[in-house]
This record gives sequence, C-alpha cells and structure tokens, in this order.
Amino acid sequence: MSFTVGEKGGGLRRLLFLIRWGAKGKGDARSKRNVIAGLISSIEIVKTDLEESITRLKKRHGHLVKQAISSMLRKENDRALIYANEAIQVRRVVKKLLVAEKVLEQVKLRLETIENISNLPGSMVEAVNLLMAAKDYVQGVMPSMAYSLENLISKARTVIAETTDAVDINAETAIEYTPEAKKLLEDIERVAEETVKNQLPEIPLGLMTPGQGKGLEVRIKENAMKVSATPKVSIRKPRPDEIDRAVLEYILTHGGFVDVGDLAAKLGVGKQDIMSSLHRLKEQNKITF
Repeated sequence: MSFTVGEKGGGLRRLLFLIRWGAKGKGDARSKRNVIAGLISSIEIVKTDLEESITRLKKRHGHLVKQAISSMLRKENDRALIYANEAIQVRRVVKKLLVAEKVLEQVKLRLETIENISNLPGSMVEAVNLLMAAKDYVQGVMPSMAYSLENLISKARTVIAETTDAVDINAETAIEYTPEAKKLLEDIERVAEETVKNQLPEIPLGLMTPGQGKGLEVRIKENAMKVSATPKVSIRKPRPDEIDRAVLEYILTHGGFVDVGDLAAKLGVGKQDIMSSLHRLKEQNKITF
C-alpha cells in the first residue's frame, strides 16, 4: 500500500474548501444526521462480519497448532511443518483483518462524535481515506470483505454527495491518503501486530528439526504457592504423550513460560508428571531450560 500526498496537501485542501462552502446549502442538519446514521449502521454490519471471520480464523489457528504439536511428538516433522506453515498464513490474514476492523472502529467513532454538522465534509473525506486503506489491506486475502468495504466507500461518497453542493468535485481523484491517515494506520498496524503476537503465538520452526538447535527456551515456575486453576477431575490419568502435547502447547501459548502447578491442576496430574514431561521434551531437543 502506498501513500501519496499532493504538494503541501493542495488537492485535499481544495477539496475541503469547496465542500465546506457547499455544505451549508444542501439539506438540513437532521437529514444529514439521518444519512450519517445509515452509514454507521452499514459500518457496524461489516465490522460484525470482520469479527466473525477473525474468530473463525483464531479457532483454525488453534487447531493447526495442536495438529503441529501432535505431529512433532509423533516425529512426523514433514506433516508438522505443513500445519505450522498454514498457521503462519492464518496469522497473517488475521493481522490484516484486525487492521481493517480497527479502521472501521475509528471511522465509526469519528462519525458518531461529530458535534458540529458543518464539520461533516472533512470527517467524510477522512472516513473515505481510511476505508480505502482498509480495502487495500484485505483485498489480497479476503476478496469478499474487500467487496463489502468497497460498498462502504460508495456509501460514504454518496453521503458526501447528498450533504454538500460541491457537485464539481471528482472524489475518485481528489481524495488521497493524508499524513494524518498514514500515521493512524501505522499506529493501528502496531496494535494489530501486538494483538496477533499475544493471541496467536507462532510455532518456532526449529522445534521440527531436532538436532539442529537447542530447542525453545522455557521459563519454569515450579514452586507455585498458589494454584490458579481448579484441579481437573479425570477418569483416567493422561498418557505421557498426552501430557507432553499439553505441556508443549502450554509453553507455545504462554510465550515460553510454564507454571507447573497451574498446568498440573488443569490436567489433573501431579507436578512431578509435568516436570517429567519437561525433561522428556528437553531430551528430544524441543525445549531447553
């Protein structure tokens, strides 16, 4: 995605100048607010679709992580790599959708907090800027969502047309990515990246090539004074391979940290079972501590 700014913002300034002059004569304040309310409603629908897509992809990522770990423990490293690589792709798509979702939040917030209707044209231009950027983010990974965002852009331009008298403006060429929009998008990207990092941890590919590295470094909290999880009551004790899978999954989803007491309570096993699993994983060069 590229950002271009006209000489000293000339194109955008001219656009805002013309719109502000024309805004006074087209419709009353109530009708303009009704038009805005319709656009906000459309934004909420697309935002809900984005949230549902993100939720589905997060579940898919969790499934892929579990499959990769199971394959690693069965020493099926080629299969594990396939799952891990797909998980990486899912993480990338989730990041793009998160950016689009947060852009919609910002657009909706700006439209909802317009106090002076005379400021509507400037807010609408900014909204179209951001919506165009959101469409750029998702069109390569989810065409259907890009289509929904394109519809929002068309509705936003309709709002501009219905609330101003600036009929001579060619919105297609006049609207551009402003420095303000670029800065906001950079901030949103950073937030999305951090969210993905925390919620969808990446599987270190080195785990699938034992012998070529020392494994994932693990921080162990062994002598927990307080167990945060309610002990699980199970009919049978998990097998060692099941414990190993659960331990590795815990480590990967907690940033290389494992609380022995917490995990033991969740699995319904003793702390020694968790420590034995950690030593097995260490012997397999999957972790180090």
